[in-house]
Amino acid sequence: MTQPTVEPADAAGQDDPPVHDDASCSKLVPVSESIKYRRRAQQAEARHLELTGQLGELQEQAAQAREQLGAAEAQRDEARSALTVLENRLVVERLMSQAGVVDIEAAGLLLSRRVDLGQELEAPQLARQVEQLLIDKPFLRAAPRGLPGPTASARAQAGGGIAQLTHAAERAILSGDRRDVAEYLRLRRQTDRRLSGN
Repeated sequence: MTQPTVEPADAAGQDDPPVHDDASCSKLVPVSESIKYRRRAQQAEARHLELTGQLGELQEQAAQAREQLGAAEAQRDEARSALTVLENRLVVERLMSQAGVVDIEAAGLLLSRRVDLGQELEAPQLARQVEQLLIDKPFLRAAPRGLPGPTASARAQAGGGIAQLTHAAERAILSGDRRDVAEYLRLRRQTDRRLSGN
């Protein structure tokens, strides 16, 4: 008994047109909308580049401002240090003048080798430093007065010695060398002996 043959129907749907469901149709965007989106993306990118450029400029300005601030702070510190030096020098000069220092400028140079006048120092500290300087270098003070004055002949004889003594004192003040100081003290003793007549 023969079975009827069944022609394969277009079960696979090969000849049917493709079927589009509603979900896939909703994803398609009209060309006009696509152009708008592209324009917006380009505008956003251009704005991003503009803001990035502005940020770079602001960062550069901030760096310059930091440099200017650092320079201003350095100038302030330098001015403050100069003012401190000036104030300390005024105190030192007053103390030296009161102590009878002959050459205040030379004595100030010698003192600046011992003390940093750029530091904030109290007047008692400076007074101790000046006192110690005058102890170590007594030739900075004026010769004490009160001895009877020499006669005219003794003055004439000592005239050359005083000039020599003055020159030695200046050399000792400027150099601060112990040999120059010792030479000054030796000449001073000789001159004192001549003036006293011994």
